[in-house]
Order: sequence, then C-alpha cells, then structure tokens
Amino acid sequence: MKKFVVAGLGVAIALLLASCADRPMGAPGDPAFVRGLIDGLLAPLAFVVSLFTDDIRMYAFPNVGRWYDFGFLLGIGAWGGGGSHVVRRYIYVDRRTGQTVEERIER
Repeated sequence: MKKFVVAGLGVAIALLLASCADRPMGAPGDPAFVRGLIDGLLAPLAFVVSLFTDDIRMYAFPNVGRWYDFGFLLGIGAWGGGGSHVVRRYIYVDRRTGQTVEERIER
C-alpha cells in the first residue's frame, strides 16, 4: 500500500510541475490546421528519419495552437484507421434443443 501512495504522490508532483510550464503561442505565419494534418500523416516516417538526424521533427514547434493539434491528431489517426473496431455477432440456434449459442468474431 505504501508503494502506491509514494507512486501516486510522485505522479501528482509531476503533474503539478507540468501544469506550470509555459508555452509561447505562435505567430500568424506559423503552422496551422493544414500543416498539422500533413505533419500527422507524415509523423511515422518523420519519426524514423528523426532517429538518424536532428534536422527533422515529427511535430512543428512553435505552431498556432489547438488547430494545429487537431489537424495533427486527425492525420496521425488516419494511420490506425481512426480507432475503428468491428465486432460481428452471430447467434446460432440448435434445432434439436432450441438453445441459442452466441459467438463474437473480432476483426
């Protein structure tokens, strides 16, 4: 129990210190929504390239703010299908007993 209290206290202190961080807002010419969308689409490729060079980053800084973040989120979401998950449910009825059997097939 003591470990959980110490870990929780550590997380709380880290969040408190992170909440004090100041980020300068971008100027009107800095990247916005469309650039965020493009950067999100190219983020996995930019990440691999950034491992070998310091000139390429997968996230533009400074940027305009929330619109860039929204575009980046949409772009990076395109790689994973946008978080979609398909579940099909089949119900089989046994003709002799009349009981139903349910199966879930996840794809």
